[in-house]
Amino acid sequence: MAAIRGNLGVMEFGAAGVAALTSYTLDTTQDTAETSAMGATGRTYISTMHGFSGSADFILEGGADAPQFDTITALDVASADGSAVLFELFPETSGSGNIKYSGSAIITGCSYTASFDGTVTGSLTFQGTGTLTSQLAS
Repeated sequence: MAAIRGNLGVMEFGAAGVAALTSYTLDTTQDTAETSAMGATGRTYISTMHGFSGSADFILEGGADAPQFDTITALDVASADGSAVLFELFPETSGSGNIKYSGSAIITGCSYTASFDGTVTGSLTFQGTGTLTSQLAS
């Protein structure tokens, strides 16, 4: 099986892609509940709720015509009113036959960083709500 190169990822929230994406993290969790009873010699568990969250880092591109402008506007609106938006992550471009993760997510934070000798970068965090699905893109 071939490894997936890290420089081809695509992340989208609603209709807005995260332009100039430089890195991302997708975390998934599975909660458990203990079902051990008195007299048992080993603990037993069942799975209960699952969830996902993550972050994305990007280079901020300026100007009203820049692709990043639409992304930031969409993220600010989603973050301000707390609405969940469609989340899609394609680790290896959005082409047919590639892995696609999707679900609904709420933007929980967005920050920007700059230094005198570098570019302005941004970072956003999100919390999934509902089920995260994994499938091949069509």
